Amino acid sequence: MNIASVRIPPKLRLLTLVLAVVVLVAGVMAIVDSSLGGPRRPVDALFVYPGDIDLLSGDQWEEKPSLLAGEQVVRRWMNVRTRAYFEQSVIVHSRYFAEDPRINDREDLGKGSVRDARLEVSVAADQSGIYCRQAEQHSREEPCSRWIYWSRYGIYAIEIDYREPGLDSTRFSQIIRRVDMKVSSVLNG
Repeated sequence: MNIASVRIPPKLRLLTLVLAVVVLVAGVMAIVDSSLGGPRRPVDALFVYPGDIDLLSGDQWEEKPSLLAGEQVVRRWMNVRTRAYFEQSVIVHSRYFAEDPRINDREDLGKGSVRDARLEVSVAADQSGIYCRQAEQHSREEPCSRWIYWSRYGIYAIEIDYREPGLDSTRFSQIIRRVDMKVSSVLNG
């Protein structure tokens, strides 16, 4: 029997065609994913426990209830001794929102005076900003008690909201460098 003369039943031909299309679509999706910064990784790996940051490691941190809203995960910790507050948000944006200007503008930092801290912190993020948020009654000369770091690494937006009275910019810069090293190593790993 010659293989060329074997007749393939129509249902088997249809099944073969469907499988070929599925493999082709999966290949195209993998190429698109890699062009957007690689496949999505579990966001839990992008979180930094404050106790793992050298400057914050001497104290015990208690995790507060987390928030999960769509593609945003927020984890919060409070320092048991000093009552300092560390919050990290990770937001996964689809390719349609990766360049959305709403995720690049930080107008939703809450009530009070917000100032761009103009800190020179070298990070691997595609975009980043560091902000000092003070209550209205504080003068600009007072040390910042709430620092906010926002960054975008491909399709991931990372935000750190750290509150500690009198925290200086040098110390906050060191915290941000540690967060950046962790996020970069996970995404490039």
